[in-house]
Amino acid sequence: MRIILPLSTGLSQARACVESLAALPDSPAHDVVVVDNGGADLGPLLRVLEGDVTVVRRPRGHLWEAVNDGLRGGDPAGGDDTVVLLTGMAQVDAGWLAALTGGLTDGVAATTGVTDVEPDMAPVASGSIAWRAGDLDHVPAVPDGLVVAAICAGLAGRGRVVSRPAARTRPVGSRVTAARGGHPYGGSPELSIVIPTLDAAGDRLRGCVAAIQAHTDAPHEIIVVDNGAPPQGFTAPVNAGLRAARGRYMVVCNDDVEVLPGWWPPLAAAVDDGAAVAFPMTVDGVMREDFAAWCFAMGRDTLTRHAIAPGEFFDPEMVVWYQDTDLLFRLRAAGNPPRLVRDAHVRHGLSQTVQTEDPALHRWIARQVQRDQAAFERRHGAAA
Repeated sequence: MRIILPLSTGLSQARACVESLAALPDSPAHDVVVVDNGGADLGPLLRVLEGDVTVVRRPRGHLWEAVNDGLRGGDPAGGDDTVVLLTGMAQVDAGWLAALTGGLTDGVAATTGVTDVEPDMAPVASGSIAWRAGDLDHVPAVPDGLVVAAICAGLAGRGRVVSRPAARTRPVGSRVTAARGGHPYGGSPELSIVIPTLDAAGDRLRGCVAAIQAHTDAPHEIIVVDNGAPPQGFTAPVNAGLRAARGRYMVVCNDDVEVLPGWWPPLAAAVDDGAAVAFPMTVDGVMREDFAAWCFAMGRDTLTRHAIAPGEFFDPEMVVWYQDTDLLFRLRAAGNPPRLVRDAHVRHGLSQTVQTEDPALHRWIARQVQRDQAAFERRHGAAA
């Protein structure tokens, strides 16, 4: 039996998922194939796993591509040709694997699991599925959120697809109620977190949101601004998200950022101490101490006092680039530059937010960066 585990960015979530698999009983016998789907921050975890599991490394791509690489990697344990796919870096219960695969009886082509928050979920919406390798050895090109549905469709001619209520997983972000501190929906959040994204269904955003939910005890709301069709750059979605924010504090956060435990209280303290903008220390790769707009916090007073125009915190003329430098210059001129908070830590997948495999979008970004530079120089001068 082979468990295929695609991992992307989000080290703490990936580690929790792997640890839950390591705690599974030895029976039924199984091997784990970890597919590193371009997770820039997973190196420390993968180095620990080497030798204990099969690790397949690949450039970041779609989930269906990662699954197909996993199907080609490794050999089934115990002579059992059952394939199990676990998506979304979910954590598994101790009885998950036995319950999931135990349902592969005559007339059943696949079995799917449920989550502890959706025990009645439909098979096509599941994050885990088991099937016989000989019945399906390739997943077609589909959006990430439809991979399990595509597997179900591919196996429909082989028999029934059956949901297994005892095969439970805990999806990333399942601590949402605890993180909300028991505050009900509809209440006033203390903190509004605005996340612009080009891929609202992708693993990168899921990892970002899961880290926020796992490590934020303050009552908060998360405002995801889908920026993919058509792309609006960075400024427009951030400004739109800030207009929708209800919190006393606001954080702007790229979808390739992973907040770490204890990240929020030091930032809130800095804002309360008078910082117009406070930003955390980026701790992966080169330690970043200069201001960058991939994660920063502010109070509502900053939103009104330092906006370019009502409802426009960032300058709309700088669509993709230079917003952070423009904001830095404006805050310096006001005598209150952005403040680095060394006790607040995040990881950042450098420039993943604007990476794209779409040639047309790549050309649009390149042209827009030139326009943004011209807009910045008009405001601050070419020597700035």
